[in-house]
Amino acid sequence: MEYTVIDIETMPNEEMIDKLPEPTVALGNLKDEAKIQAKIEEAKQKQIDSMALNPLYGKIACIGYGERVVVKEAEDELIEEIVTEVLSKMAPICTYNGIGFDIPFIYKRALILGVKISPPMSFWMKRYVTTPHCDLMQVWGNWRDYEKMDNVAKVLLGHGKVDFDVTTIKDLIKTEEGKSKIAEYCKRDLEVTKLLFDKMNGVLF
Repeated sequence: MEYTVIDIETMPNEEMIDKLPEPTVALGNLKDEAKIQAKIEEAKQKQIDSMALNPLYGKIACIGYGERVVVKEAEDELIEEIVTEVLSKMAPICTYNGIGFDIPFIYKRALILGVKISPPMSFWMKRYVTTPHCDLMQVWGNWRDYEKMDNVAKVLLGHGKVDFDVTTIKDLIKTEEGKSKIAEYCKRDLEVTKLLFDKMNGVLF
């Protein structure tokens, strides 16, 4: 059975910074106004740093499927492409943590942006099966334990992922050279996921 490997890269949606909720800050017995303000600012910065992981405040910068990688600032076009070329065909897909991240992120961003998407998200979220969606992190962890892909790849394949600071995506996407770096990182993730699939196939599923 042929599986299409999917991976996405995300970044903060800077237009949503002012819509972040007020952070909860544990001040304890702190009385110094300057130190209190510093704690609040630190909490706000942590919120901003994690925006890329939340579909309410982050956005998709890159999608990879099969051997194709696309980097665009037009997020709706990225989602439309993955729907048209992969998801709507309902053929088997493979991810690493796609149940926990990639698939929900794609569907929730589609909902927010008003992009038509089918089949429904639940089609890809079945537990304890590897069709139509083989999530290698779930397979490796028995749908219970969660190991980073880099850790698994270093042991099973002898090498991990490419060293890349994902927080730079929001700046890299502004130039063609930067887009190429994002694409190369995503392509490498696709390759490692495919190698892990081939390694586990026939043994773990």
